Amino acid sequence: MLIEFKFRNLLSFKDEVSFLMTPIKSFKELVRNNIIKTNKEIDLLKVAAIYGANGSGKSNFIKAYSFFIDVIYSSFRDSLNQESERRIRNNHFRLNTASDKENTMFEVSFLHKQYIYRYGYELFGNTIKKEWLYRKLDREIQLFNREDQIFTINQESFREGSKYEEVNENVLLLSHLAQYNQPVTKEVLAWFQNTAAIDGINENHYSHYTANLLRENSSFKEWATVALKYLEIANIEAGEKDGEIITYHRKYDENNLIVEAVPFKTRIESDGTRKLIHILGPLYYTLRYGGVLFIDEFDCKLHPNLSKKLLSLFQKYNKRNAQFIFSAQDTNLLDRKLLRRDQIWFTNKDQFGASSIYSLSDFNAKTVRNTSDFAKKYLDNTFGAADTLEITDKLTDLLYGE
Repeated sequence: MLIEFKFRNLLSFKDEVSFLMTPIKSFKELVRNNIIKTNKEIDLLKVAAIYGANGSGKSNFIKAYSFFIDVIYSSFRDSLNQESERRIRNNHFRLNTASDKENTMFEVSFLHKQYIYRYGYELFGNTIKKEWLYRKLDREIQLFNREDQIFTINQESFREGSKYEEVNENVLLLSHLAQYNQPVTKEVLAWFQNTAAIDGINENHYSHYTANLLRENSSFKEWATVALKYLEIANIEAGEKDGEIITYHRKYDENNLIVEAVPFKTRIESDGTRKLIHILGPLYYTLRYGGVLFIDEFDCKLHPNLSKKLLSLFQKYNKRNAQFIFSAQDTNLLDRKLLRRDQIWFTNKDQFGASSIYSLSDFNAKTVRNTSDFAKKYLDNTFGAADTLEITDKLTDLLYGE
């Protein structure tokens, strides 16, 4: 389960930001359905929502996690390619001269089985400048630390790290050790493998995932069929082509009796139906196996009532302690009966082009209470993060002037 995600100097985020999935202890609302009770000193939130104006950094926040795990999975593989074929990772904040010379940093803290882990790294371009891993049972211990190519290895608790001498400067030690199926590394990577970040607008990546689940997992196929019944879809299955999904609709005779089921390719379905079908795979896997799912523009193309129902799967019906972090525009989800103040986050961009992220829980009781209308205050720009197009005389004069 995710505890905290931090990063710095990436895309529109210049300074370090910290995103927490820990609840505020003094908040007493929605405890039963919205909070995961753990056997550690902390409890965790099941869901977090991110709101903000267009261009404020919502999508970049989700991309930050995607970038973070992509380097973990790909740094070893990329190192095997010719230098000319390696991807150039220049995704730092580009609107400040100091940022051009600084590292990009990531760190995640998470609870996996009995341990709390804290793993992070810094890179400059493709070069790994720093990397670290800590583990906590009763007290936190350092498993390894890396400064450029100088490694400090805990020989008692992380003997597998002794293979560091084989690690190139553009390869994460964690990625390198994954090739040897080492015990501690295996546990850490097991948690990462149950996390994902996807784009709620572009379905191409996860439509293939959903199609493969339909083909290989009969339990998912049955679940998806039940989920789609309200759309009068009688059945669903993977098509012959890679990534193709087929839906079946009932055909009736003149007496409204069923005569057959007609197959439709998903491209014939509405945008909203197609989005729902494709997103069912990641939702199912995350809920079934207790993972963490980030979705950018979660509500895009979905009816507000459907978005709320999908959220309820993670809040009221979540049996495996799955977590869901999403960005959205639909203010119907900013409902105090659905989300706590510490579950709502905002992104904003300053005059220098740098994004920040902050929680609704940061505001005092004079600004917002647990009884407040969150959506109205957000649209009134009480919390910032809701600036939009300013229609001025100059704008209209330029539109209609000679």
